[in-house]
Amino acid sequence: MNKILTTIVIALIYVSCGIPKTDYDNLIAENVSLKKEVERVTKELEGVYIELDQYKFGSDKTIALIKQYNSENNLILARDNIKTLAKYHPEDLEKQEVKNLISQIERKEREESLRIAAEQMERRRLANISNTGIWRVGHYVDSFGEPTKEGYITTKEYIKGTFSNTATQNSDLNVNFLITDSNDVDVQLYEYAGRNPVKAYSVDDYTVQIQDKDGNRNTLKATNGSDRLSFGREGSRIVHNALMKGGNVKFYIIEDNTPTTKYRFEISNADWYENAYRILKGQ
Repeated sequence: MNKILTTIVIALIYVSCGIPKTDYDNLIAENVSLKKEVERVTKELEGVYIELDQYKFGSDKTIALIKQYNSENNLILARDNIKTLAKYHPEDLEKQEVKNLISQIERKEREESLRIAAEQMERRRLANISNTGIWRVGHYVDSFGEPTKEGYITTKEYIKGTFSNTATQNSDLNVNFLITDSNDVDVQLYEYAGRNPVKAYSVDDYTVQIQDKDGNRNTLKATNGSDRLSFGREGSRIVHNALMKGGNVKFYIIEDNTPTTKYRFEISNADWYENAYRILKGQ
């Protein structure tokens, strides 16, 4: 390259000094020739570099490194060498040995991702170990008004909703949960946001639809034989599991004997129910 620049400078000096045109043309031709030579040498060097890379990142050597890093559970370097193999020897990706290695590495990567996610969730849980969100843990009282050992989970404030029947449409509704166990979940409904829950003088049956935060829906049966709807063992487990997920949980309830009587409510954020349940169980 220096020789080319020297040639150009000399050409310019020749022109400025009034050198004959034939000499100037010769210099230009020599410059063109030198440029072509540089291009040729550059291409040869590129070929040498490619050959060196192919030697440095040879197929057998790269596969051996993938095996080594896989056995050492160094997934980052294993993945880097898979990329190297794909760059220099893409045809080797079809080898069964390599396919098996990639499958093993992908499985380990998934497991590692799940492990990290679980650790993050546990750190979050521990950081909020005493946080119960909208929930609180109380205890039933005996005939003297003294707290018993039987505890329950409810909300710190009423959950708001609406109800409709033949006499009203979308009127205010208050909702109260009474959860004594994952197999024993009850709910009280207060029409017109009043103080007295809906009561039954025999046994009233209800159909309940529930949707958890992931959009999963279940249809349950509930009965009211006093002042609360009881979901029974199986239904209670479904409600409990939905609450354990946290997030938004929706309920839609229809009284079977009078289908015009309907109740709608949702828990906008059920997070930290799991902490309340842990406290309830003394864990």
